[in-house]
Amino acid sequence: MKKLTFFLTAALIALLPIVITAQAAVPVYDTEERAATRQAAVTQNKSYTVEYEDAVPLEGYTDDGNKLTDGMYAPVIDYNNTDWIGADGWVGYGSQSGEGSYSVTVTIDMGYVAREIGQVFIRTMTERRIAGLTPFISVKASVDGENFFTVGDLEVQNVENKRTEILINRIQLEETFSARYIRVTFVQDAKYTTLTDEICVSAYGKIEHIASTGGDSEGRLYDFSSGYAIPRGVLENSLKEVPGYARPSSADFDEPDKTFYIGEGFGQKVKVINDFMSVGRPYYSHYVNDIRYIVIHNTGMCEPYSDADFVHDYLVNKTDGSSSSWHYTVDGNVIYHGLPDAVAGWHAATNYNFYTIGIEICLQGAPVGPGGNNDPINGGAAYDKWYEETFTPAMENAAVLTAELLVKYELTPDKILQHSDVYYFHAKQCPYYMRLNEKKQLVHDGTGWKYFMNLVNEYYSAMTSEGTRIEKCTYSPSQTLPDYLIDTDGTAYLVTDSVEAATKVINGDADYNGKIDKKDAELIRKIILGEDVSRGYPDANGDGKVTLNDYFRILRKTK
Repeated sequence: MKKLTFFLTAALIALLPIVITAQAAVPVYDTEERAATRQAAVTQNKSYTVEYEDAVPLEGYTDDGNKLTDGMYAPVIDYNNTDWIGADGWVGYGSQSGEGSYSVTVTIDMGYVAREIGQVFIRTMTERRIAGLTPFISVKASVDGENFFTVGDLEVQNVENKRTEILINRIQLEETFSARYIRVTFVQDAKYTTLTDEICVSAYGKIEHIASTGGDSEGRLYDFSSGYAIPRGVLENSLKEVPGYARPSSADFDEPDKTFYIGEGFGQKVKVINDFMSVGRPYYSHYVNDIRYIVIHNTGMCEPYSDADFVHDYLVNKTDGSSSSWHYTVDGNVIYHGLPDAVAGWHAATNYNFYTIGIEICLQGAPVGPGGNNDPINGGAAYDKWYEETFTPAMENAAVLTAELLVKYELTPDKILQHSDVYYFHAKQCPYYMRLNEKKQLVHDGTGWKYFMNLVNEYYSAMTSEGTRIEKCTYSPSQTLPDYLIDTDGTAYLVTDSVEAATKVINGDADYNGKIDKKDAELIRKIILGEDVSRGYPDANGDGKVTLNDYFRILRKTK
């Protein structure tokens, strides 16, 4: 059987012998329920190799070397669009001989030994006009790149979109494991093609997104040049001038059972209650949310009692079979946070679910006709009174929340979307009441939307550009650090608090003499070639494995 291999990392590495240090036994961790609400996509933006057995890339679906780990979920295909072949993001494989079965193996190198890995999730697609069937998918893992152990076989958990048969294949593990390498093998009957777009491996733990200050929620700053997140030494009493006169909330938005306030810096204080749905609920997605946009909705519930408390209770306790889930429910008095930001919700109806925060603005008491919620009344004294006294305060609170989220996740106001913007062919008028203009006609930038966006921009500006404020950045080795930090591009960094390791890795001083010179590069070269060197020299990037990458890392620093 013909076997083709292409490498997405430096080909030179494969040409020289490698010395691998002894590896410890793979630790296994019991997954706590709280960890299920915090996930880091440890494979995102990581390099991988692909091996083919009697397989070839499918024309129109070729891999550019990062499609499988770029965090971008390929769009839903429109059957009415005859130019859909080659749709951005999908990667395809087919049989070379046309006989028996073929296999494709993808091996991802995360760059470090990730801890508490507990989920693997892959999207595949079946398309009626070209022979396609979801393949058999198996997963293995390794600490050292040589000794692989079986993680399991993926199963189709649900169908994301039945029109195009986009399938979500997932393993949710009862126990987590540690590994640096993840190996996914697709096996398919020669009669069928394989279409996939993303391999997402998730680790559990204390996960934080890097804040607008460049550090974590506690103000600790890190260095990421080594591939790890390493605190920049002891930074107590270190002051930093940052833009904005209003201080964004420093609260951990994803801490379970927490109540906190936002908007205090500009006089629009509103309470946020974290009351997360159970991870066992059928509409809890378990998928990592790679936050890139914020999507605004109206709830569609106009009953007088349908305030944030009622709608939130419906979200976390509903039994009517609805599969929808969202992150925040807002009225004029309070905000309920029902799904952690780090977990994808089912609110956008498209692939946008995997990188958006969904905000539902309550409509309690909105005037309706005989048809109830589907028969809105958009004029008259009752409507005007409701809009001014009930809906406007809800939009104001939603604007404060949206501005805080923009700053927290380093987004800009142009990343705010309406549900209609991401729904199929813009066929949903949501948020309905914000899309009405002065003549009560449905348009994109309705009166309510303009009001809402003006407020968002005002609050966002207060926290980012108008004036400056001084923030104190602190770090103490005795403090509890996050397990992973997620950068704005979605890359997850494993956190280490070893200052000694930080000095060695960042400085590249292989012999610890206080300077970087050619001797450091020569030492690394000898280690790689297995030549005799004095004991005690570490691998340059601290990954437990000495490779040419370590040599190149030091060599670059000597030039």
